[in-house]
Amino acid sequence: MQNSFTFKIWTSSVRKYLPFFLTSILVIGACSKFRVDDYNPYLYGRVKLGKDLKELQVSIVNRVPTNVPNQVAVASGVIYVPDFEQSLIKAFNSDGDLKFVIGNSKEKQDKVKTYNIKLGRIGLVTVSDGDDIYVQSRISREDAKSDKVAENIYTKKSGEFRTEAEEAVPSVILKINDSGKLSQTIYADGVGGSIPFGYVERMEAGNNDLLFVFHRQNGVMRLSIFDESGKLKQKVEGSDFKDSLNQGEAYTWYVDSFISHPDGEYVLGSFSFYETKSGRFKNRKIIKYELKDKRITPIKEIQDPSETLYWVLNNDNFFIWETEVEEGNSIRLQVHDEDGNHVNNIRLNYPPPRGLWRETWMDTNDEIYSMKIRSGYLEIHKWK
Repeated sequence: MQNSFTFKIWTSSVRKYLPFFLTSILVIGACSKFRVDDYNPYLYGRVKLGKDLKELQVSIVNRVPTNVPNQVAVASGVIYVPDFEQSLIKAFNSDGDLKFVIGNSKEKQDKVKTYNIKLGRIGLVTVSDGDDIYVQSRISREDAKSDKVAENIYTKKSGEFRTEAEEAVPSVILKINDSGKLSQTIYADGVGGSIPFGYVERMEAGNNDLLFVFHRQNGVMRLSIFDESGKLKQKVEGSDFKDSLNQGEAYTWYVDSFISHPDGEYVLGSFSFYETKSGRFKNRKIIKYELKDKRITPIKEIQDPSETLYWVLNNDNFFIWETEVEEGNSIRLQVHDEDGNHVNNIRLNYPPPRGLWRETWMDTNDEIYSMKIRSGYLEIHKWK
């Protein structure tokens, strides 16, 4: 009888406090789900700015370094820096010592290893896991065709600002193997093609020797995927998503970006919608496009124009970039899972002054880097 009575009291207590217990679990879960992991930069490597071949040669205008890259490629402990002044690729270790040079250097130094490859005006540079180097090599300005790119403030990241549209200069992509030999010349239609790239916004080396190029072709933005032989494997553009984007004449949509998973299995497309009459931003949609079976799946809808698709990680999560205007010296990366659920946040805290910091980028190992210029050095910082 005593045990029965005790059981009834225990059962009554459980019923009484169970709602509070469940509520506490939900609150704790919600706090955990939307926690913020604070990342801070540490100095990964730095390169001296100067006039010597072993330095990054830049122009100084009103005591300000100009013609400096916004980002560099980092692979196997080597920092690949485009030297725009000399049309060279310079490879430094993290201590700033020059390991080798790619291109036709005007200055010859016996102790500097040089791979003599003719480069045009250098654009973007990326390096694969196998240490193959991809260089966007621009054609001479006399052959340039005008390809104006419309300014869209809603696709800009923190610290990025332009007052005029850019003029795209036709280019090809040179693949240089780990022995320093030119192995491929890639056109927009692949190796052996004849159509040069126009405006190239992004170029990334993926897993399995894939190359992803987000560029303008025939007036539309396109993601072109090239295999290890330089063949055009697949291309993705807005028309592939048209059945999921049709909202009648009241709204107009534009392509923000296409970002592939590093394995090349699928692409996330980001599209912005505007009211046709007023031009007012309505929302942004992120849609998944599986390359093998061409299946399309809506993933996420964003109401804030300051939030943009930023990166697709190896574990199928993806980042949304959000500038934190209130704090000024930080940005937030919203972490979403493959179904579009917001599962975490990462805050990048930029030590002031914020104006010294240039581009922030990621590589196929999901590492986050930023660059700044300070005290005559180009500094590469890694976030943890």
